[in-house]
Amino acid sequence: MSDIELTKLNTELLARKSVSPLSEYADGKKDAVWSTLDSALITVPYLQALVMDGRVFHARVGSASTAITLDADWANTDPDISMDVPAGITVIPLVVRVEYDAFGTDDLAETMTLCSNTLAAASAGTKFTSVNYRLRHTRGSACSVYVGPTVTNGYAGNYYELYRNGYQHAKTMEAANAGVPSSFLWTYKKDGTAPLLEGNASMATWAVSEAATGYIHWVWAEIPSLPYA
Repeated sequence: MSDIELTKLNTELLARKSVSPLSEYADGKKDAVWSTLDSALITVPYLQALVMDGRVFHARVGSASTAITLDADWANTDPDISMDVPAGITVIPLVVRVEYDAFGTDDLAETMTLCSNTLAAASAGTKFTSVNYRLRHTRGSACSVYVGPTVTNGYAGNYYELYRNGYQHAKTMEAANAGVPSSFLWTYKKDGTAPLLEGNASMATWAVSEAATGYIHWVWAEIPSLPYA
């Protein structure tokens, strides 16, 4: 039965009143417009809708009070965290946050995130079980995430750096120097664009500083890859 009734050539839109947005889960199925109990229509931003559908995930380096030793020197095969996106899946990066917890004998720091069509193919490190942003949802991530991996150089083929940020001087700085930034945040809202990493693809983040410890926080969405126009 249609959710739209035609009466004397006037169109009446009927909405399903509910505190929950979901009644039909299968792609391509028709469903009623959603409204509050007082009949006010409800819309949500697309990415928030993906959270509600269990398609947004989180991964991290370090947690609680346990910071992880970050890379002391940059190497294109040695990120702090990497992700492989398989064929048929598209990843939308949403948040990358780097927190430096402590510095070594100097506080020079640099961070960047690489997006590439070359798979990381991690050969070392610890596999991380990604966390669904809708915590009780049963959908798992289709991507492979590794912490502390050794990877294939992604600076080949098609690639770009999502961002590059750092605190650099041509001299060694004391770790106690005041005013040193200890965190960096990239978001798709702040950047103004949301990249699409269509598998096969990879993403990797470096947080480089001599003898530093810290945390890395990732959030991304996963959707089926779209056909090309």
